[in-house]
Amino acid sequence: MNTDTRETIPNGASFFTQLETLFQSKQTAGLLYEDHGVTRANGVISALYKDDGREWLELEGGLKIAVDTIYALNGVFRSDYSEC
Repeated sequence: MNTDTRETIPNGASFFTQLETLFQSKQTAGLLYEDHGVTRANGVISALYKDDGREWLELEGGLKIAVDTIYALNGVFRSDYSEC
């Protein structure tokens, strides 16, 4: 097993399609995102929407996260994220 590899999305790609799938199936999203430092959140997505030209998700409980601030979703990372 090679522990030096990780699954990534292509550079410049968005997690929006994967988020839509999780939203429709009511599966849990495990997120790492930027909020004055790397922040972790977990939960079921209660809404996906666009506002002021940005894509957003809302987790049950009311936490709103801009999709373009997400570093990782359920263990899949943005290719430009280098913290782990």
